[in-house]
Amino acid sequence: MNKGFTRILFTLTLVLVALHPDCLVAFAQAQDDASGGKVSFLSKMVDNLDIFLYPFIILLVGGITLMTYNGIAIRRKAFTKEEVIEPIMLELQQLNIDGAIALCEQYKLPVTSVLKGGLVRIQDDELDIESIEKGLEESSGLELAKPFIWINLLNTIGSIAPMVGLLGTVSGMIGAFDVLATAGAGGDSAKDMAGNIGAALWTTAAGLVVAIPTLISYFIYKNKFGTIVADVNRVAGEMVFTLVRAARGGFDEQGQGGGEEYYEEPAAEPGLPPAEPGPPPPGAPPMPPA
Repeated sequence: MNKGFTRILFTLTLVLVALHPDCLVAFAQAQDDASGGKVSFLSKMVDNLDIFLYPFIILLVGGITLMTYNGIAIRRKAFTKEEVIEPIMLELQQLNIDGAIALCEQYKLPVTSVLKGGLVRIQDDELDIESIEKGLEESSGLELAKPFIWINLLNTIGSIAPMVGLLGTVSGMIGAFDVLATAGAGGDSAKDMAGNIGAALWTTAAGLVVAIPTLISYFIYKNKFGTIVADVNRVAGEMVFTLVRAARGGFDEQGQGGGEEYYEEPAAEPGLPPAEPGPPPPGAPPMPPA
């Protein structure tokens, strides 16, 4: 079991305990007592949600869990570290590809997995830049798609919560109109209808309470992750530049190996022989003898 999944389970357990329906009711009652008997917003919501309380608790638990997990996981140091990149670049300057791959395997980070995906494309002492870049692109897509799944789940919860609230509102409105159709608009029926409409609107409010912080967190983590992805791609680009420069002997003055065995300038294609002159057009003056 990896560390990320363990963190999710631990956070989920804590949130489930904190947001258990009995805990919510007790907390709402404590708020009422603290306010001198005045009914609080949370107490009204818990009382009016009825059967929709459980779906909203599940969504709220999921949202808080994902916000906590992404806050821990989406950090620059969780993806790339300068103290890890520097020794790998030093190995590449010496064209020690095996040493660079060994360092990538030693330090388990997304950026090292991306770099390894490009380095393993170097075979038989041939430095094919296009193949390396393709390997970097493929490994980057695979490695960096995993964290975004957890970020995108915030968007999913933020989109579902208002829909559940709307479902509760629609069901409450149906009940209100049933009362109106059965008993008419006078007497207690008007009071019952108003109560059903009020209860229906509470589900919409609960959906917004869940959706607003969840969607705000989604956009924050999405932008933060985009910055991290750009940083990882920058490191990958520096790796390609370092390889090309080392292969061309750009680091020889530092005592590092040349790269004649890895890289050769492509030979220029031989030019085509000059075309034979054709016959002069009709009426043209004769060409002077050579």
